[in-house]
Amino acid sequence: MNNKGEVKREKLSPATFLKQFSQGPKKQRNLSLGITTSQLSDALRKVTGQNGVLVGTKPVKNSFRILGNATTVKTSANDWGTVINGIYESNKGDVLVISCDRDDPAVWGEMASTAAKKQGILGTVIYGACRDIASINELDYPVFSRAIVPNAGNPVGEGEVNIPVICGRTTVKPGDLIMGDECGVVSIPVDAVDTVLKEAYKILDNENSIASQLNDGKSFLNILKINK
Repeated sequence: MNNKGEVKREKLSPATFLKQFSQGPKKQRNLSLGITTSQLSDALRKVTGQNGVLVGTKPVKNSFRILGNATTVKTSANDWGTVINGIYESNKGDVLVISCDRDDPAVWGEMASTAAKKQGILGTVIYGACRDIASINELDYPVFSRAIVPNAGNPVGEGEVNIPVICGRTTVKPGDLIMGDECGVVSIPVDAVDTVLKEAYKILDNENSIASQLNDGKSFLNILKINK
């Protein structure tokens, strides 16, 4: 902390942000020390005009959080074989992002989670469906998904790995920064990460200031200068 009482932060970079995030969910819930997907999305929208949200993807357990670079998979919902290829094309510390053509059947479950965890993958984001939720939670392997169903397709292996994939209104490219928490998943283009992180910390500081004023009894209308 400096003489003005402000929190001193490390020089902003994808590496320092990843390091900070990895120190655990309790630290992330302290707004003076970490960034959430909400702040990251707001920052991206201010910088690029896009919100980066993978609409509908939510953690299968609220405590799941992820932050890492994307390995991408494009496949049909009936083809979970390509997903297995994606696991072994990923680098340790990556987040596997799977784009499916629909939300049924499931392309991910207990066995895929076990294999991914053994490979050192940090988590999986499915723009589609998964299953075996109780087992995934027991493994403590972070999975974010649009849908949960009990049925699966086949190991066809006809999709593609490490190409740009479309997840709703957001295109995810290999290497993009993926962040997930209880609010959902946001993707940041790799060439915009530094700028977006700087903007996210500005938003964080502003939110801390507003929260302090609200706690002091000030009106939210007056803080935001909104006319009644």
